[in-house]
Amino acid sequence: MNKTHSLNIAFEDLFKLIIGLIVDDLKVHRHLHHLSLSGLDTTPLHLKLHTRIFVLAGFKERDISEELEDWYFEQTKRVQSIDLVQDEEVLYDLSSEILAGLLKLRNEVYARRVGTSG
Repeated sequence: MNKTHSLNIAFEDLFKLIIGLIVDDLKVHRHLHHLSLSGLDTTPLHLKLHTRIFVLAGFKERDISEELEDWYFEQTKRVQSIDLVQDEEVLYDLSSEILAGLLKLRNEVYARRVGTSG
């Protein structure tokens, strides 16, 4: 008997899930930033949500590079200028922009791989 382990999720739902995780990650980054300003070592508090976000966006774990992480963390700095209570729509817009950037970077990574293997 052939047992296939698969998960069916609509693209729209997948994108909503990823954007929601990015929103959560942005909130965490903002709070950790403010905690670190008070002198607290926040290193043990980092959740590494970005790795899960990258995988959901289509990256293989082996393809998550330091350059990709640097790009992502640079984007997360933009949350510092957002009022998390009053500007929830802006937060979701930023999350959507980050996801669009991740998808573009993913396509570039795999297009290069296809181009060099042919």
